[in-house]
Amino acid sequence: MPPERGTPSDPTEIPMSEKPDLSATQDNLADLRADLEQLRGDVAKLVETLGKTAKQSVKSAAADAENAAGEMTDWAEDQAETLRSSIQAQPFTAVAIAAGVGALLGQLLMRR
Repeated sequence: MPPERGTPSDPTEIPMSEKPDLSATQDNLADLRADLEQLRGDVAKLVETLGKTAKQSVKSAAADAENAAGEMTDWAEDQAETLRSSIQAQPFTAVAIAAGVGALLGQLLMRR
């Protein structure tokens, strides 16, 4: 016959000295909840900061691209002006070069 519940020989009975303190467990749970709330706030701030940083990086990259496009436009305009000046200074040479390039392109296209 098995021993009665509550007797010292009952293996399912937890001795009083080993029973957890309910108030300490509730305090630990409250501390854990507070820590989780703090963590949520920290993660929210981190996400917000990352978003702002990404937005600033995109704006900076867009400004850099705009500056580069402006520089390329200026360079292309300078090259076009140089070409115009060369054609005006040496019109026969320009016509000869244009005729040569035209003949070369004509030959390349005729082969196809």
